[in-house]
Amino acid sequence: MKKLFFCSFWAALSFGVFAQGAKIDSTAVLLLDRMTNVIGDLGSCSFKLNTSYDTPDQDHGLIKQFGTHDVYLVGPDKMLVNSTGAKGHRQFWYNGSQLSYYSYDENNYAVLDAPLTILQTIDSVNKNFGIEFPAADFFYPTFTDDLIENSDQIAYLGQTQIMGKDCFQILVTTKETSIQIWISSDAFNLPLRYAIVYSNLEGNPQYEATFSDWQINSDLPAAMFDFLPPPGAKKIRMISKSE
Repeated sequence: MKKLFFCSFWAALSFGVFAQGAKIDSTAVLLLDRMTNVIGDLGSCSFKLNTSYDTPDQDHGLIKQFGTHDVYLVGPDKMLVNSTGAKGHRQFWYNGSQLSYYSYDENNYAVLDAPLTILQTIDSVNKNFGIEFPAADFFYPTFTDDLIENSDQIAYLGQTQIMGKDCFQILVTTKETSIQIWISSDAFNLPLRYAIVYSNLEGNPQYEATFSDWQINSDLPAAMFDFLPPPGAKKIRMISKSE
């Protein structure tokens, strides 16, 4: 998915304003906009994200990998991500001026000067170092606009349940992917799960992520976003993709 967020549903209510040739369901767009607006209005939030994804193996085809991510955000300039899984145990801190990385497995760390906001930092680190942050797409204010621009179809599939919670199910298809998004049908309309099938890649690998433990507008202390190197940790330099 392209880095995404926010479009005004009411300015694009009729199908005629959407991308020519695309099949865009106005109900699906309304739900996506509602979710995006709620997230955009949050002062802070935290959630757990459990992920599974397929990786190619020369001898065995696609191998399923798993990860767990605890994410804490305070807009617009505080972020902490604690990740465990196939890539090891690592954590990122962003305090508005620096992004710090620490590997628990290797006991080493790196510190980078960073832009002024969370989204600018995510873009910069992804572009320069290839680092991806879990569920980042949902926090871009052009999420719905970008989906409309790049999709062949956006369809509302109706209501269902996930983990005992009622939710709305949306299907998005592009030339390269098939994406499903499940949005809670309660007052907050926060994302519950999303799944991506990469139809352009051999074996159609899949990525799936499930949200849980949403906490919104909590009073998160600023100090938790400042990195303090553990005793004996070795400082390293992160190598950019251009080097």
